[in-house]
Amino acid sequence: MSKNLVLKSIVIMLAACGVLLSHHNGFAENEKGKAVMNPAVPAKEIKIPDVVATVNGTNISGAEFSKALQSFKKRLTMMGQQFPEERAKDINKSLIEDIISRELLMQNSKKKRIKISDDELKKEIDTIKSRFPSEDHFNQMIKSQNMTMDDIKTDVRKAITIKKLIKNDIEDKVSIDEKAVDDYYKNNSTKFLEQESVKASHILVKVDKNATKEAKETAKKKIDGLLKKVRGGEDFAKLAKENSDDPGSGQNGGDLGFFGKGMMVPPFEKAAFSLNKGEVSDVVETEFGYHIIKMVDKKPGRTIPLNEVHDKLKDYLKSMEVNKKLSEYIANLRKTADVKVVEF
Repeated sequence: MSKNLVLKSIVIMLAACGVLLSHHNGFAENEKGKAVMNPAVPAKEIKIPDVVATVNGTNISGAEFSKALQSFKKRLTMMGQQFPEERAKDINKSLIEDIISRELLMQNSKKKRIKISDDELKKEIDTIKSRFPSEDHFNQMIKSQNMTMDDIKTDVRKAITIKKLIKNDIEDKVSIDEKAVDDYYKNNSTKFLEQESVKASHILVKVDKNATKEAKETAKKKIDGLLKKVRGGEDFAKLAKENSDDPGSGQNGGDLGFFGKGMMVPPFEKAAFSLNKGEVSDVVETEFGYHIIKMVDKKPGRTIPLNEVHDKLKDYLKSMEVNKKLSEYIANLRKTADVKVVEF
């Protein structure tokens, strides 16, 4: 995860609906990261009003909304996605609703006299700083986001105030019994399937897709020579370190770790899974070039036993229940609140 995303998710999205979404840990979804954006539509200039909403007389400024919108766009960019301009109006409304929810929670925190000490604030900020290589990196990131340390303190104080409210009013009142854990495990067996995987190492001699015939022949000659050395008993890891064009695995002796089906390009996957433990492949050609693959270990597919996932599953079920209760909590606050949203 990039440091920009760490900073923004901790400082901004932790509060309000950010809390609603932050508990998901993968039990409910098996197809992560497969969001598909429609082709980008040219951006339309919109005039953001000075005030986009009021909550019990408190203004939600256009500047605060703009900050949330830019943060959302940056997160999309970091994930390699484009902002879907055709959905801009709906996204803007959702962002404003998130800010309204956060304001309702903050106002309720004040009613309940929830306060955050300077020590609590310092501890939380120190935790955020610890996620960066150094304090200089942290300060540079603040500057790159057009934020000041005072901005950080304000946002973090709000976030942990809301966390404390949610803990007191919701989380501490939610408990998950063993029957719920057992039932979920039994009724969602496919979510606990662990597919067959192999641990392999490889040596890559890279060949560009548009390489000349001569370049391909040179690369093929090199990989054939390396295969001959491997077959002759020379150390695979040493040969990979000295010759592999894969910068990620080459420095680790070609080690790719464990991977399941669907994680590698088809020719590579087919060759790797067909090998027996300790066996070395013939030369395998993929879109990246020529490979020699050594199968190091293999794990058969299995259903993960309940005892291995029990605690995480129980935490997950509790987080889902907390999310549900939090949605209801915010909806109840909204019923009695005077909320006005400006259309633009």
